Amino acid sequence: MLACLLSLSLETSAQAYSDIDTAAERVEQKVIEWRRQIHQHPELSNREIKTAALVADHLLSLGLDVTTEVGVHGVVAVLKGGQPGDKVIALRADMDANAVKEMQTLPFKSTRIDETWPEGAVPVMHACGHDGHTAMLMGAAEVLAAMREQIPGTVKFIFQGAEEGPPGDEEGGGSMMVREGALENPKPNMVFAIHLAPSPNNAVGYAKGNALANSYKLSIKIAGAGTHGSAPWAGKDPMPVGAEIISALAQIYRQVPANEALTLSIGKVIDEGRFNIIGSNLTLVGTLRVLNNDLLQDIKMRVERIASNIAEAHGQTAEVVWEQFVPAVYNDPEWVIRMLPTLERVVGATNVFEGPPSLGYDDASEFINPIGGLYIGLGAQDSEFGGPAGIRPIEGGKGIYYNHSPHFYINEEVLVTGVRLHVNTVFDFLNGKI
Repeated sequence: MLACLLSLSLETSAQAYSDIDTAAERVEQKVIEWRRQIHQHPELSNREIKTAALVADHLLSLGLDVTTEVGVHGVVAVLKGGQPGDKVIALRADMDANAVKEMQTLPFKSTRIDETWPEGAVPVMHACGHDGHTAMLMGAAEVLAAMREQIPGTVKFIFQGAEEGPPGDEEGGGSMMVREGALENPKPNMVFAIHLAPSPNNAVGYAKGNALANSYKLSIKIAGAGTHGSAPWAGKDPMPVGAEIISALAQIYRQVPANEALTLSIGKVIDEGRFNIIGSNLTLVGTLRVLNNDLLQDIKMRVERIASNIAEAHGQTAEVVWEQFVPAVYNDPEWVIRMLPTLERVVGATNVFEGPPSLGYDDASEFINPIGGLYIGLGAQDSEFGGPAGIRPIEGGKGIYYNHSPHFYINEEVLVTGVRLHVNTVFDFLNGKI
């Protein structure tokens, strides 16, 4: 049925776009069902076995050339169009979930506990929208496969694992997929990625330049000397050192210009002690986000100096370990200009807006930065523009819950818009309209 609907001429026309929209609507229910299945059975970074299998089986059923286990559990598929054309476009989605306990009341909510996670048993939830990203791209693949004879070029589908960061010393994520050839054979001329966001339903947001921040995971390892809790003078207690370091790190914001966007958060403290035992070692684990590429090394130096000097003042040592670097997502302003007509046609000009960059990160940068293309946010929550923060909840709606919140949700009516954005972007790019 889809193939009949999609007898598209090579000429970009109103009828062609209408046919794409009709085809997207016909896969909408499938997309919702895939999203719910993935949501109910979430898998953490480098554990996306069942999710990857669902994706690969679907892509194989469409007759695509599919490669699995790229960067641990990543899936890459290639669709060669039936019309002459040398251009290649890549569409990217992420598949992994978060170590978050779901608080939404849904018939398909996650109740899963991962007992195998290296950091201990944790609840698992799709609290960032990756279930929707995966489902939208699966739907786009089905629409595009049905119109393959009218496609003048090649489409590459990249389903990535471990976007949230692999645990412990494991490798994974976008950088590993790139090292293992995800951007080769064939090499794309453009990469497009969508992230569902807590903004008004079907609104498309973008930022020019660095849209998302550079990111590091950092561990500050403090070495003291253990002793009995009743005699702290008999050892070197690393706990006060850790507390002072956490407090002092907040002063970095006062050492750089106020208009420079950065954040440094310590999210976990690992101690060897007990209520009556002072441990020898303490580790602070956190994340550094910096939008200005040129400021990154300066901030790292300041963190290291603070940690080392405070520890030395207490007769102890502190080592800062930097891991899992993710470069900022860069939206070249020229690509933004080229893409705006497509975005505005799909969702309406009044629903496309330029927003400020975010201190979030996404290793979609590993695919977009070396090639060029665009990263956008697609609003998927019950809200509207207005108010001091720019976005406010709609009365009677579920409200606004940011990504990684245990209350995070997506309005499934938006998923078909994501399919349309993917397919229209492919159609316009390969037909020379982008």
